Amino acid sequence: MKKEASLSIVEDIKNHKFLMIKHLRGVNKGFINFSGGKKEEGESIEDCVKRETFEETGITIINPKQVGYVEFYPMNYCVSIFKSTEFTGKIKAKKDEVEVFWQDADKIPYDKMREADRDYLPEIFAGKYVNKKYTYDENGMVIDTVNLPSADNKKSR
Repeated sequence: MKKEASLSIVEDIKNHKFLMIKHLRGVNKGFINFSGGKKEEGESIEDCVKRETFEETGITIINPKQVGYVEFYPMNYCVSIFKSTEFTGKIKAKKDEVEVFWQDADKIPYDKMREADRDYLPEIFAGKYVNKKYTYDENGMVIDTVNLPSADNKKSR
């Protein structure tokens, strides 16, 4: 059974920065990415991305737009990627889970990200809608990347 999750790219257009997190525990410990997490039963994916962003960062996102969809196998995760340029609040990290910080848009730390993130994020930042499937080996390395048909799981741009 597929597990649904969200990823939240929050951009401060005025200051040319992105809201990023560093994971402090779990399978992503030490890696940098954007906030997000698992969808709860009965929750829409849009509500999930809003909740997870707030829980991890203290930021409330407004009017998130879906900019991508990625699948991860054999973990069976399906992640809807959203981007928000409107938000309120002040950074407040989820203690013992993540560090939260604003990163200059021209200094995204790709070298501190997982391989799949390094692959699809530049496409999203270039304005493309991403729709991909990543397959991992037993050591957590990407062994295959497939571009999915553009109509699959695409809700909006």
